[in-house]
Amino acid sequence: MNTDIVSIISAVGFPIVAAVGCAYFVKWQYEQNQKQIEEMRKEHKDEVSNMTKAIENNTLALTKLIDKLDKDGG
Repeated sequence: MNTDIVSIISAVGFPIVAAVGCAYFVKWQYEQNQKQIEEMRKEHKDEVSNMTKAIENNTLALTKLIDKLDKDGG
């Protein structure tokens, strides 16, 4: 493994090997970020769904309350 790296560096030069290594790291980091973002999107979708249900329930409760107040002569 070490002799392979040394032979590659001697064949093409250190700056090129370093650039390829950096490019690989950037690609790997980008893929990790995409996975994390996708997980966050799924969690956010669930949170918004739960919040929507809560708002709908609150709207229904307010409607019933208004109807009751109107019937009682409010």
